[in-house]
Amino acid sequence: MPFNDGIDRKFCFSLTDFREFEYCPFRFFVLHHFGLGKKYELAEGNFNMALGSLLDETIKLFHQTNSYNQPPEYVANLIKASLNKMLDKVAKSSSPTFYSAIKYFLDDNLCKKASEIFIEYYNALNGHIKKSIEPVGFCEWIIEGEDGKWKLWGGPDAIEMGDDGIPEICDYKYREDVEKGKENLDMDLMPKLYTLLCCKRLIDLGYKKARFIVRLWLEPKNNDLYEEFDLDKVFQFEEIFKQKIAKIISTTKLSFCNKSFCKICNSNKKGEFLRELESKKIIQMDENLLFSPV
Repeated sequence: MPFNDGIDRKFCFSLTDFREFEYCPFRFFVLHHFGLGKKYELAEGNFNMALGSLLDETIKLFHQTNSYNQPPEYVANLIKASLNKMLDKVAKSSSPTFYSAIKYFLDDNLCKKASEIFIEYYNALNGHIKKSIEPVGFCEWIIEGEDGKWKLWGGPDAIEMGDDGIPEICDYKYREDVEKGKENLDMDLMPKLYTLLCCKRLIDLGYKKARFIVRLWLEPKNNDLYEEFDLDKVFQFEEIFKQKIAKIISTTKLSFCNKSFCKICNSNKKGEFLRELESKKIIQMDENLLFSPV
């Protein structure tokens, strides 16, 4: 389990973590080392992010409840149920959660928009959403690092059965601008990581191949965003992520993206963040920068 196996969270990495580190090391270190509560507190949500999250929750519920070949009005009820589930998580938590950044968008307008998108997607496929092999859950992969164990974690939205009998590791994506969204997809690390996280279970189930695929909510019939893997060869991807983690852990000199949209680089608490990172001995900063009112 992720929080009781003795592996410190600072040695646990998701696909988002690797992206954050490449885009803005400062942002990565603040979000990764200050704990989940601070990470969710600093997260900045918007309507489209909330919409994507609601659609993701709904496709998971769709599979969990075996809602295949049901009429569209039945599927619409799953949207409302998923929204209520998200609201319930926010209400019951005493600290910031994954949904905290989008909680103000979790309303009837969001539900209506999600229903329109899901039903259009469903109808375009004539109600034929491929069946789930089994619930995905939270996936982990342990790596023996130089000074202890490291962990990859995360996972896809579903593992569905392809028409040719090859399991499909599915990541559903909502992008308002579909073409720009396709251009920005990470079809290098994302297929490798999600397939690595799922491969042991799929091998245990008797499969020899798997297909990672991105499903686009606004292009239901697009089946072009995929990559196939021989499962017995996927283990080699561990070395790719091992090198990336080693690079992150060995980084002590900080750099900033300084982009206008970066909430961390532009925070009025930037100096406070720097001093805390220094006190945790995570980074080494030039003294003039560390003690200046950044």
